[in-house]
Amino acid sequence: MLNCYYPQFKNGIKCFVTTFKKKLENEYCFDGEMHNFWELVYVTEGSLFVSEDSRVYKLNEGDIIFHKPMEFHKIWVEEDQTARAIIMSFESDDENYAGLSHGVFKLDAEKRTTLEDMFHMLGENFNLNFYITRKDNPDPIAEKLTFMSFEMFLLSLLSSKKKKRSSEYNAGAMNYKMIIDTMNENLSKNLSIDELAALCNLSVSNLKKIFSKYAGGGVMKHFNRLKIKKAMRLLKMHFPVAEIARQLGFSSPNYFAVVFRRETGMLPSEFRQPENTDE
Repeated sequence: MLNCYYPQFKNGIKCFVTTFKKKLENEYCFDGEMHNFWELVYVTEGSLFVSEDSRVYKLNEGDIIFHKPMEFHKIWVEEDQTARAIIMSFESDDENYAGLSHGVFKLDAEKRTTLEDMFHMLGENFNLNFYITRKDNPDPIAEKLTFMSFEMFLLSLLSSKKKKRSSEYNAGAMNYKMIIDTMNENLSKNLSIDELAALCNLSVSNLKKIFSKYAGGGVMKHFNRLKIKKAMRLLKMHFPVAEIARQLGFSSPNYFAVVFRRETGMLPSEFRQPENTDE
């Protein structure tokens, strides 16, 4: 359980999880992750690359991208390049924020100032030791203003007339997309890495090389991540655990539960429980 502050708001932002500024040095590479909260990456200087699920983006100064919950993402910079970025994450169940995902926004001068002021406002009203916590003597009005200011920033992006920039593909990124698409098309199967490579018309070594660049982690580990992501949707639809395990090609419900817990930190029954609390 994350140690972060939850105000009693019914809609909008439930809590801030992390916020920090980071300088990304020459050939910096964060191998990627999935988590159950939103994350934004805003480039204040230089340029960097981001992959999310099967999409690949290049972000330049003034660009911002949002990763929705349980969306795999990786960040890296190319050789002889550096970048500075603000990274913030937050929890929200507001379905309106879905429009923030799958694309890159270019912030104008006003929005850039707003976001950087927002970062300083968080530092003034919360403890920023990677995970955000309340100060010992919090000012509830200042806290609420912080949440409201951030929500207004997000809503202003959603209402902006400027079109988001879509992903950019070179040959390597196109092959990476093909690999992820092939995985998604075969979630019901217990594929080996050799079988996956054959389906993609790639050698195993080439598949691993492409996947390492754009996703960072192991190929089969990511295949299981995609299975667990689908399993979460099926659990919310109240499919039986045994049926989900069968649909996703796991050898048994027990093994499915082991993999689910490894990826999410909870058992399938624990993940489903919040859906039943009002029943």
